[in-house]
Amino acid sequence: MSKNVTDEVKGDWDFLWKKYLASDSASEKQTIYYALGLIQDEDKLTDFSFLCLDAALVRPSDALYILGRSIAQTKMGRHVSWKFLKDNWGRLTEEFTDALFAVDATLPGFYLNFADQDTLDDIQLFFADRLDSLGPGRAAYESALQSIKGNIVWLEKHKSAVTESVK
Repeated sequence: MSKNVTDEVKGDWDFLWKKYLASDSASEKQTIYYALGLIQDEDKLTDFSFLCLDAALVRPSDALYILGRSIAQTKMGRHVSWKFLKDNWGRLTEEFTDALFAVDATLPGFYLNFADQDTLDDIQLFFADRLDSLGPGRAAYESALQSIKGNIVWLEKHKSAVTESVK
C-alpha cells in the first residue's frame, strides 16, 4: 500500500475516532467502533487496543467488545487482539475484574476464529495456569477451543478446494 493511501486510511480512522468520542448514542458508537476495528494497520489496531484501557475515552463495557470483537474481526486484528490479551492479561483482569468474564461472548472473541495448530497450542499454553481465573468464562473458553479444533479440521479437509477457488 502506498504511503498516500496509508495516510488517507489513517486520516479516515482518526476522523471516525473523533466521531466516536463526540457521540452520545450507544448504537452510533457501536457502529463506529466496529468500523474502527477494520483498519488493516497493526500499529493503529494496537493503539486502539490501548485506548480501550482509558475509561475516560471508552466505557469499560464497550472496551471489552472492542478488544474481543471489533479489533478481532479481521485476520490481522485477531493476531493483534490475541497478542494484546496475552501481553496485558494482568492489567485487563485487574481493571475489568469480573466484567471480563461476565460476558461469555467477549473472551472467545480474542481467539475464536483461529484455524492453525500453532495458535491453538499457544492459547492452551497461555491459559494452562490461568483456567481457574476464568470463572464463568471457562465454559466459553472450552467452547472456543472446540471451535478452533473444528476450524483446523475443516481447513485441512477443504484446503485444496479453497486454494483452487481463489486462484
